Amino acid sequence: MSESQQGGMPSSAPVSIPELVPFFKAFCSGTRARIVDLLLSGERCVCEITPVIGGSQPLISHHLAILRDTGFVQMREEGARAYYSIDDARLDELMSVFSSAVQRAREVKIPVVGCGPSEER
Repeated sequence: MSESQQGGMPSSAPVSIPELVPFFKAFCSGTRARIVDLLLSGERCVCEITPVIGGSQPLISHHLAILRDTGFVQMREEGARAYYSIDDARLDELMSVFSSAVQRAREVKIPVVGCGPSEER
C-alpha cells in the first residue's frame, strides 16, 4: 500500500485498523485531545492555544507537530505566526476509513489457533 498520504494511510485502498495507528496517536494524550477540541471551534495561533491548554509554547508546538503528522490538523503561516486548524475533509475521511475498517473486521472470520480444534469465531 502507498504511504504517500499524510498519516501513512492510502486514501483509496482498504485500510486495516493497525494502519490507523498514526490517527489514533493523536488522541493518546490528554493535551492533544484538548488541542483538537479547541481547534474544532476554529483556527488558532499557538499563542492562543498555549494559555488555554497550559504548558510551554515548545510543548504545545511539539503536540501540534504530532497532530499535523496525522494529516487532519493543518498549519498556515502569516508573518511570524503559525495558525492551526482542523482539516475537516481529512478528519471526516479518516473517520470514514476507521468505520469501514471496523465493519470489514467484523465480517472476517479468523481461525482460532492453540485452544483445541481450530474453529472460527
